Amino acid sequence: MVDWLDILSPALKARDRRYPVYARIKDRIRESILNGQLRDRERLPADRELATILELDRSTVARAYAELAAEGLVESSVGRGTFVTRTESSMDSVPRTDRADLAGTSQLRRQDRTPTSTSPIIWHEKFSRFSESVSGFIGKQPLAGPGARQCISFAAGVPSLEFFPQADFESIFADFSRSPECRRMFAYTSAEGEESLRAEILNHLRNQGMSVDEDELIVLSGSQQGIDLVARTFLDPGDSVAIEDPSYFWATCNFTAFGARMLPVPVSETGINLDFLEAALSRRRVKILYIMPSFQNPTGSTMPAEQRKELLSIAARYQVAVFEDNFVGDLSYDGSALPPLRSHPGSRDLVIHQSTLSKSLCPGLRIGWMVAPAEAMKRLLQSKRVSDLSTNSISQVIVAEYLRRGLYKEHLTGLRTAYAQRRDIMCAALESSFSSGELRWSKPAGGMFIWAALPSDCSARELLPYAETEGVLFSPGDLFFVGADRREFLRLSFVQSNEAEIEEGIHRLAIAVRTYLTSKRKRIPGEPSRRIGSPSVFV
Repeated sequence: MVDWLDILSPALKARDRRYPVYARIKDRIRESILNGQLRDRERLPADRELATILELDRSTVARAYAELAAEGLVESSVGRGTFVTRTESSMDSVPRTDRADLAGTSQLRRQDRTPTSTSPIIWHEKFSRFSESVSGFIGKQPLAGPGARQCISFAAGVPSLEFFPQADFESIFADFSRSPECRRMFAYTSAEGEESLRAEILNHLRNQGMSVDEDELIVLSGSQQGIDLVARTFLDPGDSVAIEDPSYFWATCNFTAFGARMLPVPVSETGINLDFLEAALSRRRVKILYIMPSFQNPTGSTMPAEQRKELLSIAARYQVAVFEDNFVGDLSYDGSALPPLRSHPGSRDLVIHQSTLSKSLCPGLRIGWMVAPAEAMKRLLQSKRVSDLSTNSISQVIVAEYLRRGLYKEHLTGLRTAYAQRRDIMCAALESSFSSGELRWSKPAGGMFIWAALPSDCSARELLPYAETEGVLFSPGDLFFVGADRREFLRLSFVQSNEAEIEEGIHRLAIAVRTYLTSKRKRIPGEPSRRIGSPSVFV
């Protein structure tokens, strides 16, 4: 793995104003390409990522990359990234004193590739554009050192293990194992979903105000599969997807990997900015709008009822399919949850709606569902058959019985009470631990996350190693942005830790923030920031 800080640190130490920083970075990367330290097709960090590592302005790194591209030493493509390109044509820009070394290296490379019975496969040349794009996106995730396992984590969007209904599931499984219906658990089910589960889901949707025909419903292997099916079914390379900014990381990753052009739309505490959205749709043809109207990830915002109606009106006017991700719709804490977009009049032929039990019940079941107009559902069903044939049969049978017995309603009552208490404890701990100007945050009406912000000139990614030193983790907010370069935000999950851990974790976070702010004030401009180790710990 390339250590970019080690490669480029010498370029940051020079103080000659006649030798600008971008030129020093360009020359150091160029030297590393010529001496073989950076191999052909080696992926360079995104300009924003490298700027964060070096604590420089993004435009400085972008200019260095542009100079390297002009010399033919790197090439960039939208959605894939920037790669070293040591081709014959790039030799024209290399001085003759360097050319022999580079040519010699290229000759060795060609000799190494002569097929023999023991020649290894050059795997990086075989990866698809889809894979390269996914790899580039996942590379944005921050890394944490070996001490991360002992940390209190507010990072992952994962429900708490203590609330999983293990005893209920054991009872249901035992009942079925002694029943003639046991065979249903171990056989394939249809791609549409197990019949008894579909019936229970339809009843659940009716309770949310939705009228859904049987040919409009499909059972998913979790909501992430729904995102993938929509991308496979509707998106061609170059198609535009409008998306909240910030938004769910893995949705952005999936759409971009399929070659979509992202149209980021700002989000406030009342949801997506409709004026901005309409102005953008009037200038650009968009196929799909991906949106989380209730308890949005990562901001926790909820769109009011009137704005939901206006959103549907705008989407209908510009013929944009609305993809509603209701991933935590059942986790409301302050009164009744607002009806999903799909329950509004006129939404039936406009909205693709999906939800899941991963956050409200348990993620290992991998059970979700999607509702779409019948014409669209036919194609979505075909995409699912190509993907996995059918969803896990054992999970479907157990969940269907769990819903039939009314156990999910009882479970939700207790879960909402527990999570609301954890939310309130985290907000109270933030209030008591931080002084004015250190951190600001919002209190969500449901869901899993509190969205917080440092002072605008700070970086949550820079804060992360200080937090890890104190024994607490969070998700840096720049991970969720598509268009805006906002580094001051951080996402805190309040559902995974108990009350004592939340209070202790926020106390540790406050110490980390103050240490970071003190360090930032003392730091010499251009000095490299603290590095982050491995492996990744973020969802």
